[in-house]
Amino acid sequence: MSGICNFRKRSEGTRISLFFRRLRKSVAQLVIEIISHKRRLTFVLVAYLLAIAEAAGQDQPIELKPPISPAPAPLTLDGAVALSEKNYPKLLQAQAEVRAAQKQVTVQRIKEYNPDSLLSYQNVAGSHNRLTQTLFSSPALPTTPGPGPERVEMRGQAFSGAGFIIDWAPIDFGLHKARIDLARTQYGLTKARHGATLLDVTVEAASRYLDALVMHEQVTVAQANLQRFADFSKVVHAQVDAGLKSGADASLADSQLANARNDLIRAGLNDDLARAALGYIVGLGGEFVEIDSTGIIDVTEPLETQRALPVFEHHPLALAGRAAISTNIAQRHVLSKEYYPVLRWLGGMNLRGTTFNNNRGDVESPNVSGIFPVIPNWNVGLMIDLPFFDIIRIRAEKNVVAEQITAAERAYDLVIQGLKTENAQARARMRAAVQLAANMPIQVDAARIAAAQAQARYEAGLATVAQVAEANQILADSRVKLAVANVGVWRALLAVASVHGNLQPFLAEAKRLSKGGTR
Repeated sequence: MSGICNFRKRSEGTRISLFFRRLRKSVAQLVIEIISHKRRLTFVLVAYLLAIAEAAGQDQPIELKPPISPAPAPLTLDGAVALSEKNYPKLLQAQAEVRAAQKQVTVQRIKEYNPDSLLSYQNVAGSHNRLTQTLFSSPALPTTPGPGPERVEMRGQAFSGAGFIIDWAPIDFGLHKARIDLARTQYGLTKARHGATLLDVTVEAASRYLDALVMHEQVTVAQANLQRFADFSKVVHAQVDAGLKSGADASLADSQLANARNDLIRAGLNDDLARAALGYIVGLGGEFVEIDSTGIIDVTEPLETQRALPVFEHHPLALAGRAAISTNIAQRHVLSKEYYPVLRWLGGMNLRGTTFNNNRGDVESPNVSGIFPVIPNWNVGLMIDLPFFDIIRIRAEKNVVAEQITAAERAYDLVIQGLKTENAQARARMRAAVQLAANMPIQVDAARIAAAQAQARYEAGLATVAQVAEANQILADSRVKLAVANVGVWRALLAVASVHGNLQPFLAEAKRLSKGGTR
């Protein structure tokens, strides 16, 4: 009995021990699985961090949404001109050309006084048969210095040579200086043309701004006109509905209202076209630029910024004309210096080598010297070059340049005459513009009174719809003409400033008024 009990105890102990062994094994597997999962998670995390670091190191950062370019602020008159000076590609091109012409002066100075130099190495294989003769030099007939073999043979030999030469011509009786002066005058011409381009662009920018200003005012007038016709249409429909007027009046009023709406659409189109044209000249092509008309459209008599007569010789166009004359004169001076002898100082050193060894024993390693020259020589010398037949070409070119100088002088005279004529016309436009701007408010007030009276007469049964429509249209036209007249004063001032060749006083007055300045 005790044996059976002992067996049961041993069996139970065995099962418990087996259970704990299985439990430890399961726990160990679980730990291994957790560790392996952690390793995979760690690997994924590291890969993700590396991807983020690689993206951060790229030149273009990742953006979750595209950037929105801010719309340009409304432009004032002086702001539009300043923006055109900064952004308009034609001006930027002219500025680059000026910088290139300025650097070309330095390049020309280097070309004139920098000595010519050449470092050369040759390796040639060929025969060395010689014949005493005289020939002009030719690439097809290479020179073969030194004595030849005792008999004609076609066995190949190797020849080598290396050396350098310096060719310097510092004395040329003023030709160097004349060419440098020509490059300097060409720089002056490019600079003067840039000034003329700058004036043209700024005047064009101011003119397109004034165009956009007029179109903007036309939109305002068309909106007011549409509102008047809409109000009048309500009055007509009310009287027709009350049986006081015939239905034809309602149809005619609706027709006039539709016409006013069409006028607003056309005014909006012209406004968009003018603002797009302004965007082009200020370097914002493709954008409808907004304008700020504060202080401009309401001022009918701005200060006359340039009352004194212009100095026409200082105008950018005149300066460009004089620069063209100077360039042709400098070209003539170069031609006058070309028919002088050129003194060339030459000096250098060279090495020669050959495998040909005829009656000589002083050439070391003749087989190697066919590749590596070993026999040295030095040389210095003076050469005086005078292409005497060039006198014919020089005289012919001088005749051409003389006619070019005459043509440039006549072009300069034409510029001065044109500026004088533009000045007289600008002064006449200025007087007329001021008078028109002073008279237009009278016309607008009269048209406003006439429109109000016409509508009152219609409501009293004394006028027709057509008469009211005509009065309102006259009022709208008068308001447009008022805006044109007010802007016309600024156009006349711009023309005067253009003749003076200086827009700064004109722009300063516009800037002062746009900031709320008073006269």
